[in-house]
Amino acid sequence: MKKTKTFKYEEVEGFAFGSWPFGQPKLFSHVYFVDGLLLDTGHRNMRKDILATLGRLEVNQIFISHHHEDHTGNLQALQQHFKCPTYSSAACIELMKAPPRISFAQWLTWGNRGANFQLEEKEGRVVTTNYQFDIIPIPGHAIDMVALHEAEKGWLFSADLWVYKYIRYFMRAESMYQQIESIKRVLQLDFDVLFCSHNPQLSGGKQKLREKLQFLEDFYGRAADFYHKGYSPAAILKAMGLKEDIGIQLLSTGELSTINMVRSVVRDEKSKMD
Repeated sequence: MKKTKTFKYEEVEGFAFGSWPFGQPKLFSHVYFVDGLLLDTGHRNMRKDILATLGRLEVNQIFISHHHEDHTGNLQALQQHFKCPTYSSAACIELMKAPPRISFAQWLTWGNRGANFQLEEKEGRVVTTNYQFDIIPIPGHAIDMVALHEAEKGWLFSADLWVYKYIRYFMRAESMYQQIESIKRVLQLDFDVLFCSHNPQLSGGKQKLREKLQFLEDFYGRAADFYHKGYSPAAILKAMGLKEDIGIQLLSTGELSTINMVRSVVRDEKSKMD
């Protein structure tokens, strides 16, 4: 089943696209449009719907928050449609030249995306006719992920930094320590609205991120304590009373799992000691 939802908050238009072959979609990827700027391009499995929905917009620049397939799945198609500059971080540009392989679970949920060589590096700030968006590096979920902050409006386009106040699994490459540091960096900014890529929060956004930070810090602290006592990742998982979502783990061949959260802590702790 495919589903599209739209909303408007102040001058920002939000578009949510969800697809799932076995019934109602469980996750939605969000694309945002404000003042000629399109933020991300949604996922490949919704390409027809996305092109039909977004094609009417007067887009004069596109910005990509990071390289993951639910953000770049329609990048080339929308570049061809709008024929406008497309910007991202330098790290995203390099990753999009040869995007990492994705798991079956990711393909089923989002679809894949191809390489792209038409991105231009943007640092510091994205400027539109009426707004100025500061580019804030927020690595952790992805090494190249950035947020856009409009200080005067109190808007934070937070990519995948929040999503929810707690999480149940990590991708293999994620860093919990970096996520913690990224949230701390963002919490120093002035904002109330979280234009999250999967779960927007139109008020109380800073408090939502504080709750996420508390969860991550608690998880990290407990897992690190067990690690320094000599526990293996599997033993840490058990000691913390956590259980795998076996369906997700199997469909993703381990790319998405709860133990990846533990392994991230172990990896981050080892790197601190090097």
